[in-house]
Amino acid sequence: MAQVPWQTLVAGGLVMTLIAMVGLVVRSILTGRLVPRSAVDDIRADRDKWESAWRLQQETLAAIDDRLDANTEALRLVEQLVQALATKGGTSV
Repeated sequence: MAQVPWQTLVAGGLVMTLIAMVGLVVRSILTGRLVPRSAVDDIRADRDKWESAWRLQQETLAAIDDRLDANTEALRLVEQLVQALATKGGTSV
């Protein structure tokens, strides 16, 4: 270490720059801005899994809604038929 020109390095700001960079990296890790790629990949995989489940649920709900609309229309037709038959028969419902 006696051969390293510390005075020149300190005067040039190299040591302070390195210390500042290490400090920024440590700060980024502690605040969660710098995380391992595997953690990001895991989070993205979970996000994609839940998003696909949500999309499937939305498709299922749309199919159920379509069936309910068809059933409602069929029940309206049955109601009209019953009312027409009741009116023809002389009684009202």
